[in-house]
Amino acid sequence: MVLIANQMALPATSHLAATREDAIAFPNTGQYPITQNNRQAAWWKTVVTAPDELRQRVAFALSEIFVVSDVASSLAQQPEALANYYDTLANDAFGNYRQLLQDVTLSPVMGNYLNMLRNAAAIPSKGTSADENYAREIMQLFSIGLNYLNPDNSLQLDTNGQPIPTYNNNTIIQTANVFTGWSYHSTLASPSFTGGAADWYNPMQLFSTYHDNTVKTIIAETATGPAVVIPANQGGAADLKMELDALFNHQNTAPFICRELIQRLVTSNPSPGYIYRVAQVFANDGTGTRGNLAAVVKAILLDYEARSPAVINDAGYGMLKEPLLRQTQIFRAFSANSEQNRFPIYSADQTLGQAALRSPTVFNFFLPNFVPPGMLAAAGLYGPEFQITTASTAIVVPNTLYSSIYTSTTPSPSTIVLNLAPLTSAPDNPTMVSTLNLLLCGGNLSTAASQRILAALSALPTTAKPLDRAQAALELVTSTQAGAVQQ
Repeated sequence: MVLIANQMALPATSHLAATREDAIAFPNTGQYPITQNNRQAAWWKTVVTAPDELRQRVAFALSEIFVVSDVASSLAQQPEALANYYDTLANDAFGNYRQLLQDVTLSPVMGNYLNMLRNAAAIPSKGTSADENYAREIMQLFSIGLNYLNPDNSLQLDTNGQPIPTYNNNTIIQTANVFTGWSYHSTLASPSFTGGAADWYNPMQLFSTYHDNTVKTIIAETATGPAVVIPANQGGAADLKMELDALFNHQNTAPFICRELIQRLVTSNPSPGYIYRVAQVFANDGTGTRGNLAAVVKAILLDYEARSPAVINDAGYGMLKEPLLRQTQIFRAFSANSEQNRFPIYSADQTLGQAALRSPTVFNFFLPNFVPPGMLAAAGLYGPEFQITTASTAIVVPNTLYSSIYTSTTPSPSTIVLNLAPLTSAPDNPTMVSTLNLLLCGGNLSTAASQRILAALSALPTTAKPLDRAQAALELVTSTQAGAVQQ
């Protein structure tokens, strides 16, 4: 508890500042002085070495919910903007979800990615209509989901036993009208909605002329509650506030978002009780405040299901570690760095199947409800991370981890080297394996796996040096089920 509080008290390490520092230290000679390579190198350095580890971990989880990506052509040459967006997630990681929802909504990066930027009110005479992209995704992915939920995230059903949709096509159309009239921030006396210069750092500003001021039904009436209607002619800022307030206060938002945060931080299949307990904290942190993310994260990490050894053997407990996190775990556990104090990893999406803010779609690298075929499907369990576990990544990811372990210890400008002193200084093999079990497996390495690893280490040639033994032990532990699964 004290450690969590101490971590939350640390200020956010800036990805934008780190990206710019990397570009100064390692300038590019091409058309663009700062590139996505600078941003990726800065991301790795920050998540591996920055003191605010918990904040950065939660920011990464949020980046897989509030997805933007440099795969989009319009963002491909905007590394600073993307780094600034990541800072928004980090700064809001322990703030209020309502503020996070607003900051993401008005981010020019999100506006660009999901088409809220320069989204103009419909002109029926010209056959135009408001873009529906952001309206759909803020509901489906960022707040209320597709169907009405109970407080424990189970589906509410109608009298015919069918799920009750949270919105329909008409809701999308009218919600899209809310998100009209916003464009890049400008300090000009007469700014242009369509032709102004791109400001990637300040929240988008309202251009009233382009906002739809008609009446809008943004939450349809159901048996669970009345409709939410935005009145006409109150202006774009008031419309936006009503929309975000409605989504934030919707009965679905707490269980929907809390379940996804639990999936990203603890386990792929949280019990209804786990979700309920955390959702209750989202609804009220004990002081009457709704949406306190610091309280929510504490509730997630301190819950019985996150900490008790009694749940480890439950069939649905735990999660397959994301490849990116398996690599950062190794780097952080053994104080990895290079001679240049840089992490020149530019295309982790090719070697690990993931890279920060490089998802192929708005739906992240994998879906929260993905069910892998086989034993998990038969057991009715979700396995989101298995969606990027393919015949290719099953080979490439272990090989990438292997390469990161068996690096030369000779100083090199671009070679990332692990500090394996905690292993090479171990008095014997059992102590070394025990250390790895604690650092990489959470103490869950099975006795059988431990014995096999010790047997393999004993079989090494007598000429093997301490470093050889340490690297072999690290490779073997990393390759175990306990090394690949978070429990």
